[in-house]
Amino acid sequence: EMQRSLVGSEMCIRDRLLTMSARYAHTTGRVRQLLRTRNLIGNNDPKLNHAIELIFMRAALLKKAILLVVLSAACSGLLVLASVVEAMFGTPLETLKGILLLGAVGLIVISTIFFSFEVNISLKALGMSVHH
Repeated sequence: EMQRSLVGSEMCIRDRLLTMSARYAHTTGRVRQLLRTRNLIGNNDPKLNHAIELIFMRAALLKKAILLVVLSAACSGLLVLASVVEAMFGTPLETLKGILLLGAVGLIVISTIFFSFEVNISLKALGMSVHH
């Protein structure tokens, strides 16, 4: 049962990292493209500057969300290690395992919050481009 749970958790973390990494690559590429455009036309376009600022904020949120997912995965890995050590040596590690589980879940929740903020900014930017 625990092995199935770990496989499911690992797949969830992998999918989340792939999604966030793709979005991060897209946002950083878009910022570079807009910065090149700004360098060509000058720094006088407030709409362009605002777009750069929004996309840069998205990239910063995604970077934090990715870091939190990686830290959550590290906590999950340490939880597995603690379980193995506990089983092999009979050492009670329930407190440590509880802390690691709370850490892993807490980090995923915070990562999801950052990701939600990024999606919200993305939708606002999309709405601005549709209305202009």
